[in-house]
Amino acid sequence: MDLNLNKFKHKHQVRVRNFEVDSQGIVHNAIYLEYCEIGRVEYIRDLGFRLLPGGTFGDDVKVRIKRNEITYYNPAKVDDLIDVYSRIAYIKNSSFCFEHILINSDTNQLICFQKSIHVNLNLLTNQPERIADKYRKLFQEFEGQDLVIIND
Repeated sequence: MDLNLNKFKHKHQVRVRNFEVDSQGIVHNAIYLEYCEIGRVEYIRDLGFRLLPGGTFGDDVKVRIKRNEITYYNPAKVDDLIDVYSRIAYIKNSSFCFEHILINSDTNQLICFQKSIHVNLNLLTNQPERIADKYRKLFQEFEGQDLVIIND
């Protein structure tokens, strides 16, 4: 787990809404994953992709989450402004890893760290497929030296 914000080149803000909190007045644990998903989609949009109605991205890219991990540090509450930092930490053959750090924008308090493994799928077979070189290059140009390429 790398909590070095200097490695995160993308940031998007979300505000906690009243229906996202539980009976204790804090954001429900599952909602943090939604905030990370918002960060991922905005990251991809900012790189020039469009999310299409069928759930694929422009250029017929189809990706599914294989694994999610999250570590909670401090709760968020109604009306908190949260900075969602996103990055692609590594790329393998057909999979890649997104990492997110959520921080309270007003207090700079760490809320959570989230990591998810995504698999690139063939549009017709839904089987894992190598990530195309043009996307590897795009991610590497954006992430720079902090992106690890794992040849497996």
